[in-house]
Amino acid sequence: MQKGHRVRARAAGIGLFLFLSATAFPASVIVPTMELITHATTVGGIFVLQTYGNMALSVQGGYKFGGSIAFGISHEKNLENLGLPPFGLDFLSASMTIRAVFSLPVNVSYFIGANDILASGDGFTQFGVEPIMTAYRGFLAFPTGPLYDGIYQVWGTGMHIQVTPKAETSSIDLYVYEDTHSQYPGGAAPLFSALGNWSADLRFLLNFDSVKLEAFVGGTLSPVSPFGLYRGGILFYAKDRNAEFLAQLGIPLWDPYADPNLSVDLFYLLIEPRLRLGIVSIVPTFFWHPGGYMQALNPSERGAFDVNLSIFADDLAKSALQGGVQTNIKFLYSAGQFEARVSPWVGFATPGILWTFKVTARLLPFDISNLLEGFVGVRAEF
Repeated sequence: MQKGHRVRARAAGIGLFLFLSATAFPASVIVPTMELITHATTVGGIFVLQTYGNMALSVQGGYKFGGSIAFGISHEKNLENLGLPPFGLDFLSASMTIRAVFSLPVNVSYFIGANDILASGDGFTQFGVEPIMTAYRGFLAFPTGPLYDGIYQVWGTGMHIQVTPKAETSSIDLYVYEDTHSQYPGGAAPLFSALGNWSADLRFLLNFDSVKLEAFVGGTLSPVSPFGLYRGGILFYAKDRNAEFLAQLGIPLWDPYADPNLSVDLFYLLIEPRLRLGIVSIVPTFFWHPGGYMQALNPSERGAFDVNLSIFADDLAKSALQGGVQTNIKFLYSAGQFEARVSPWVGFATPGILWTFKVTARLLPFDISNLLEGFVGVRAEF
């Protein structure tokens, strides 16, 4: 509890400083993310609705000396529990950035809270390219958690140094920070229960027209392991006229003291070929779950393997209507069982809003009382 007070107090102090700094110069208030997902399912034999939110409110100001602060509602909150404290906007992140230091292609940022997601594909948006990330991520794909999205996310208080030798094609990022992943929502019990865990990560991005590559390596000095904690991964993306290929391979969490043999259960592996035939897309996704993620151990995820086949039609140049079907097969090694689901879905766009409706039939293990579940997703686009 004392630790939580210290973290919140520090976040509030820095947030106030950033807010006052931003308001001293021309500032803008933006909503980078606003998404609601209602999950209709059976809990204890009772049909219930559980709504999760993923929203952020960001205040940004200045370019040369830029500051930003973000608050939001994390997707771990059940928004029906309005009367159950604590409820409200959480502190997400804050940063101060000095751009073009000494007129060089170098940006230096001081940050606190959530930062970049490594080996997810998000990093390539800085080059102004179309999104390349997999759709098999986040709450819609993993409603019971962990909420897989990339191999690792920087989270804490520290410095970010970004070097862009060629602004259109390459970027090098160095993060040095006190790791506070114990505050991260969406995983199992974190390894860290106190402050004083120090991390560093180094990332490389290469952006070309038809090929993109991301690689990172990092480590953490922490009392939880005498040898330290390590991680690393790569993302590879290639595109032809009617085909794409995405691969993410890495180790989110390795403790050489506890697991000196580097077992296969540590690996995060996602392979996704994509084929587009006119308005029809066929996207199979093969995903091997890691036994540790976001500085938390997940023993039940060891050996888990998913095969997800998504077939859908969309032609946004002519119509705002989308639709398709997903077939998902999951092998849970720890439980020694298969799960199989079929999910038809339909989506459409209204001005500024994307709607998604999905019904899932759980075929294995078969339970008539828990056969169907549904999702309604609403995402605003600003």
